[in-house]
Amino acid sequence: MSQPVPASEFRRGWPVVLAAACGAGLGIAGLLTYSAGIFAKDLEIAIGLSRTSLGAAFFLATVALALALPLAGWLVDRFGPRWPAFAGSLALSGGFVLLGTVVHSVASYMSVMAGIGLLAACSSPVAYTRAVNAVFDRSRGLALGLTQVGIGISAAIVPPVLAIVVAERGWQAGYLTLAIIAAFGIVPALSLPDRRGNRLAMRATSGTATGQMRSPLILQLLACFGMMALSFAGLLPHFVPMLREAGMDARAAGALAGLIGASVIVSRVIVGWLADRIPAPLIAATCCGLCALGCIALATGGSALAWVGAIALGTAMGAEADLIGYLTARYFGMANYGRLYAVQYASFMLMAGTGPLWVGALADQTGGYDAALWVTVAGMAISILLFLRLPTLRPGEAAAAA
Repeated sequence: MSQPVPASEFRRGWPVVLAAACGAGLGIAGLLTYSAGIFAKDLEIAIGLSRTSLGAAFFLATVALALALPLAGWLVDRFGPRWPAFAGSLALSGGFVLLGTVVHSVASYMSVMAGIGLLAACSSPVAYTRAVNAVFDRSRGLALGLTQVGIGISAAIVPPVLAIVVAERGWQAGYLTLAIIAAFGIVPALSLPDRRGNRLAMRATSGTATGQMRSPLILQLLACFGMMALSFAGLLPHFVPMLREAGMDARAAGALAGLIGASVIVSRVIVGWLADRIPAPLIAATCCGLCALGCIALATGGSALAWVGAIALGTAMGAEADLIGYLTARYFGMANYGRLYAVQYASFMLMAGTGPLWVGALADQTGGYDAALWVTVAGMAISILLFLRLPTLRPGEAAAAA
């Protein structure tokens, strides 16, 4: 049986891409990650939540999510993406309701945040990327890139809306608004395929999930994406303080932070399109190189070259999110995709959550961010070497990793 050409894949599969993009944007990655800071000042006044406690609560939610993701992946493999995503959307909406109604102390805030991470894991990209991978083959990279764009659009639209609600109605109303937004995720979740996908997408590997989990290749991927995330992701929350320290005013620094978000959206589409044409490990290595150059520009040129650093960091973030799902499907096929992707996404989340800690600690020790930038350059160099050691597959080709 011949493989479908890209045009016919999109004619058949565009509803799945649209549903996946909307669902990912309305899931935990699109809503919890980018909204936490909106409530910081009001929660400090209301319950005494310090910036340290806010960071600790978000890290706790990240750890809880990472622990729950392998189970979420198993559920998606076992039952298909539709019903786990539906349950994840309900859990996320319910978690936001609790944040707006039962939080009266720092301890209760942290408990609810951890609960959201545990119970809303199925609203993460694990279900949505599986649905897309099951439908697309020749255009898989572009389809995954368009799916991830939903998270970027959510990050651009939801925080400004929440800021208005919080300013006019208070932080409780803000969380209830988030609950309503998250509840709309039920619609795209129910639009996903209800089973594991077509025979074309299920081809590609033999082997059990246990065997694939123990394969050297999965360890290589964990090392690649873990090192990449640990190296650069810590700079993202420190980007504006870094520019302010270099003498830039708050408005200009905020505008450049917005450039990171725009670069994430653009890079997800471009990287996805390239992955259908160029071996993905080469794309990943190139993006790591661009990120290293951006950090060198920040370290040597300061605020004058901050736009270069913003684009480089956004490109790295967008590329990593795309390529985790793409390479998992290419190397291991779809039979155990949910579990394999979930383990890698969990590692990515943990490393990305740990990054700000080492960047902040090093900045405090050295009195600035230059040392952290050069450490990131070294980490990107290691990441390049790791990616170049991955098996090079031509686009559309699948490996047999057992």
